[in-house]
Amino acid sequence: MAITIKDIATALKISPSTVSRALNDHPNISEDTKKLVSAKAKELKYQTNFIAAGLRTKRSNSIGILVPHITSNFFASAIDGIQKIVSDNGYYTIICQSNENYHDELDQIKSLLSCKVEGVILSISSDTKDFEHLETLQAYDVPFVLFDRIAPGFDTPTVEANDFTGGFQAVEHLIKRGRKKIAHLGGPGLLGISKSRYEGYLEALRTYDYEINEDFVVFTDPDQKHDAIIEKMFENPKNRPDALFTFSDELAVEAILKLKKMGLTVPREVSVVGFGNSNLCEIVEPNLTSVTHEPIEMGEAAAELLFKVIQKRHIPPHQLHMKFDSRVVIRDSSR
Repeated sequence: MAITIKDIATALKISPSTVSRALNDHPNISEDTKKLVSAKAKELKYQTNFIAAGLRTKRSNSIGILVPHITSNFFASAIDGIQKIVSDNGYYTIICQSNENYHDELDQIKSLLSCKVEGVILSISSDTKDFEHLETLQAYDVPFVLFDRIAPGFDTPTVEANDFTGGFQAVEHLIKRGRKKIAHLGGPGLLGISKSRYEGYLEALRTYDYEINEDFVVFTDPDQKHDAIIEKMFENPKNRPDALFTFSDELAVEAILKLKKMGLTVPREVSVVGFGNSNLCEIVEPNLTSVTHEPIEMGEAAAELLFKVIQKRHIPPHQLHMKFDSRVVIRDSSR
């Protein structure tokens, strides 16, 4: 049976209201009494009922995090950064995932609102085209920060990577390695970060006067079979790419495995560059060259920005929309 404030009060022969005030650091309670109550609460393994506390104070001391995939290396690392800042501020997190599905995203937002979260850090799904649920957050006066994947047209704080620069740098790296026919295996065509990485790819080709071959560009969705797409892209020996820049490390690893099955060697015949610098880069053979943009630091920045909004602190305009630089981490897949 759960220990209550009454149990602590009975053990110490003081009133429950005194115990409650002591646990909540009330200024009218002496330091000696606070220490006594805290020690007894620890001894009895008392745990605060956050839901009940939230109903009394109209505060939940909780922050909602909603991302497409919790298991993604990028989002897992970002959540680590977010949780550090949230914990430092005396709050706790409620973590949800949309599974790249718009309707799941809607349901999770409703759940977070029902939990009375005081703010939300949100990365939209690749399936999200309608942003009415963001208007709902605004209507309920719940501050939110858009993270990594940004919804166009919303005047709300954002933290994202410079995906355009990342795409440009990835292709520039391949060009400087002497590659002539550079293909791009993109992400979902409607997703902002997918568009930005593709635009960076195009800009690098233009900058170095490379031909833009539409046959070398394919956008993909998470539920597609990528094997067939990769095979089609590389099946013609007379018009075969000698390099591939992918939307993600996951796609890059799939490509390397498929290229090997097709009898093509990486990087001698085809260089491959991914995006995300995940743990996969060191596992696949050859090790994967990838673009990184510091997800832990991005997560910390998103949480710090959200707390500034919650606490109604002044935020300079240049800090409302933060972009993190990207860089290429060179490994064997493109040497």
